[in-house]
Amino acid sequence: MASSPSTDSGDKVNDLRNKTEDFFTNENGYKIYCKYWCSDMKSPRGLVFMCHGAGEHCLYYTELAELLRAKELFVFSHDHQGNGQSGGPRMHISDFRHYTRDVFQHVDKIKERFPGLPVFIIGHSMGGAISILAGLDRPDYFTGVVLISPAVTPEQDTVGSIRIFFGKILARILPQCPVLWLSNEDISRDKAVCQKYKDDPLNYHGGLKARWALSILFALQEIEQKLSTIKWPFLVMHGDSDKIVNSKGSEALYREAASVDKTIKIYPGCYHQPHFDIEPVISESLQEIVDWVTKRLQ
Repeated sequence: MASSPSTDSGDKVNDLRNKTEDFFTNENGYKIYCKYWCSDMKSPRGLVFMCHGAGEHCLYYTELAELLRAKELFVFSHDHQGNGQSGGPRMHISDFRHYTRDVFQHVDKIKERFPGLPVFIIGHSMGGAISILAGLDRPDYFTGVVLISPAVTPEQDTVGSIRIFFGKILARILPQCPVLWLSNEDISRDKAVCQKYKDDPLNYHGGLKARWALSILFALQEIEQKLSTIKWPFLVMHGDSDKIVNSKGSEALYREAASVDKTIKIYPGCYHQPHFDIEPVISESLQEIVDWVTKRLQ
């Protein structure tokens, strides 16, 4: 269970020493649940923010976080507004940049504690789109960006079909109307992983909502238009059998980005989550991330 929200000012992450959980209040007035895998670390080599995907929560990234912690990296995350243990209507948002705004608010606070360190962001699926948009907004902010099955272009993402069937009118009149359902069976080739997602009460199990779908659609359109302006280092990995977010967006990112330091890894047969797929993909993808990040520490 999460700790209770702080009774301090509420708008900042509080003293994190010896804490594994905390909350901050975002600009929409919602309590955002934060997770710290190494809050007692005194002299980390770098900072890593985990950016989870739609409908899930940050605790799914514990295994990767522990591997990075072993490399003396300060690893932290939060549940996005409307997800997991954070406040807000479930899977509803009026502006996709509310996600990036919260990421910057959180990371900036940790940078105050550890000034001058390299900062990495690791984003999965929707979290990949958040990570890309954050990198576009602040091109020199991150030392490196790791993208796991990221949503990159409108045609690539499942929600792209919303443009045809619903569009702006439905999002305005019925913003929280469910318009599209995803299957847990498409998450991983490991049926136990799919069942875990289905049974987890912290996950969102309803349909994707109209306003959320329109918000991410606008974000993906912006990202697609700006792919050639990307210059920051990145690693992108994707399964070629991903039915939720297919791999052609990741391929377009790798092909069009102006980055000198860019790496792509496509896993044959893999579904939406390489880090929760079957062996040897799980071990290979986790090690790929750890090696890529640690090689870029200053």
